[in-house]
Amino acid sequence: MNENDLINFRSKTEMLAEKNLSDFIFNCKNQLSNNLLGNNWDSNHWRRIFKFSKFKMKNVKLNSHSNTEDLDYNYLEFCKSYVAYIFCSNPKRFDKLTIPIVLKVIEKNLLAYTGSGDIKSLNPVVIDECLSDINDNYTKGVAYKCGKFMEMLILFLNEKGFLNYGIIKWSSYIGPPESKLSISDNADKNRLAKLPSEKALQAIGEIFSMPDHNLHERDLFVTSVFALLMCAPSRITEILSLRADCEVVEKNREGKECYGLRFYSLKGFGANIKWIPEIMVPTAKHAILRLLKLSEKARETSKVLEDTMKNKSGGKIWFDKEKDVLFSNALCALLNNQLSMKRQTGNELFKISNVFFSKELGSSKISKHKNIFERHGYYDEHNEALFLRTHQARHLLNTIAQRGGLGELDIAKWSGRVSVTQNRVYNHITEAEMIEKVKALGINQHNIIPCDSDINENFEISTLNDLKNKLAHGAVHTTEYGYCVHDYILAPCSKYFDCINCSEQICVKGEKQKLERLKSLLNTTEDLVDKAKDAISEDELGADKWYQHQTKTLKRVKGMIALMENPELPDGSLIRTHGADFSHLSRVLAMSKDDRIIINNKEKKNGQTSN
Repeated sequence: MNENDLINFRSKTEMLAEKNLSDFIFNCKNQLSNNLLGNNWDSNHWRRIFKFSKFKMKNVKLNSHSNTEDLDYNYLEFCKSYVAYIFCSNPKRFDKLTIPIVLKVIEKNLLAYTGSGDIKSLNPVVIDECLSDINDNYTKGVAYKCGKFMEMLILFLNEKGFLNYGIIKWSSYIGPPESKLSISDNADKNRLAKLPSEKALQAIGEIFSMPDHNLHERDLFVTSVFALLMCAPSRITEILSLRADCEVVEKNREGKECYGLRFYSLKGFGANIKWIPEIMVPTAKHAILRLLKLSEKARETSKVLEDTMKNKSGGKIWFDKEKDVLFSNALCALLNNQLSMKRQTGNELFKISNVFFSKELGSSKISKHKNIFERHGYYDEHNEALFLRTHQARHLLNTIAQRGGLGELDIAKWSGRVSVTQNRVYNHITEAEMIEKVKALGINQHNIIPCDSDINENFEISTLNDLKNKLAHGAVHTTEYGYCVHDYILAPCSKYFDCINCSEQICVKGEKQKLERLKSLLNTTEDLVDKAKDAISEDELGADKWYQHQTKTLKRVKGMIALMENPELPDGSLIRTHGADFSHLSRVLAMSKDDRIIINNKEKKNGQTSN
């Protein structure tokens, strides 16, 4: 008997997996083909949904003209079926970033480790390699989302019985990225990375200030657009969609002329005017003048074409139809090759994309293209070309506005946002800056009086880092309103269930549940104070002491709530109350003192004197 005569016996699990997968592909192909936004099932590029091409590694280019771009045939039908299944289930929640990454990287590793793109052969080794590829090629935020989607996909494969191995238990080891709003050294570094370097800003300013005849049209265009980004917090797409007649001049209540630009903002705000700070008005006017000059020929060409089309079909040439901007009135309209440093300017209308600015301002290490800084000889201390990102200007202006004390509503309006809550992402004032700002107000650096409160108690404001530095022990535990930092090695708790009146109680601003508990305690304490007052009026024994205790508690709670709701303090700030904490020893001494006074008074009444 030779090898050809051997019968390949397959397990029931494998045969069932093959049947289940075949049925799934058949049903999806027959029932969902008409719900794919007009795309043909047999096409390997479903427009606005998915492109069924290979996973692309960093610094590895695939031949776009060869069949190596297409997914493996054994994998392709499953991939199309699964994409159709999840897209048709909920088109609005179809993630066009993570889904393609995961499905393509699975095909890559299936081929590498099993020799086939058959999804039934998926195993933990292949899955781990997929996650490793994703982790190496994408940011932590994207990698985390991909890991969570892989968990969902594996759960789906298990439930539908598509795997030869039966069931795979697997979870992603990639944790979520640190929140941008968290308080830590690493978070501070990430926030500062959103801001441009002073050296790069100075360099782009120097290039912008050069005479027109010393700059190529490419440089004039790039520096002018970035100058407008520095005049008012905007997105690059908003600047590129400005109209040629965007300038607005109006008089304020004092009769002073104010200069602004009419934008169509994103984030649901709609059309609005962004007023330019007086110091930046000359820069904005100069940038607009340059862009009008650069777009003049393109706008004239568009007008001629529009007149011709009007006579024939009445059509319009849109530069940005969504924002109602015609090519004939677009500030950034260009002709093809107009910004090229090698090719001659053509006669066709051309709209620049934001990708162009990523190359012109971005790091030369990512692209071989020489950016504007490298062309003009601007390098950092490591002899590498400087770089900027267009969104850094928006983050910088918002942070400057926050530092200058501009109100949240004004910042939101100036930035073209529909809600003040969107300001938080662009506020990069560090916790250290915030504490220094409090100190600059003339308040003692260790104590602060709560805002909008007549409380006389002092509260210490510190940070999570301060807490780590101050505590040498690990006895911190959660309380109803915050955290207790008492070291139980020294002594047992002397204020059991009276955390509010203890200076070892720490509250963290931003913890909403604990703030709600404080508010609930406030209501309860106010009722108790009122009852204590009534008891005093009725001469009940001990009512006065109970009134004093509840009044002190009430003051502390009010002060704590005032700080927890204070917008000037960043979330994560630690609030510690100051006060003369009692101990069992102090209570005994106080009681002994009171008894001695009573005894002395009795002796005096009896005509005796104490020894």
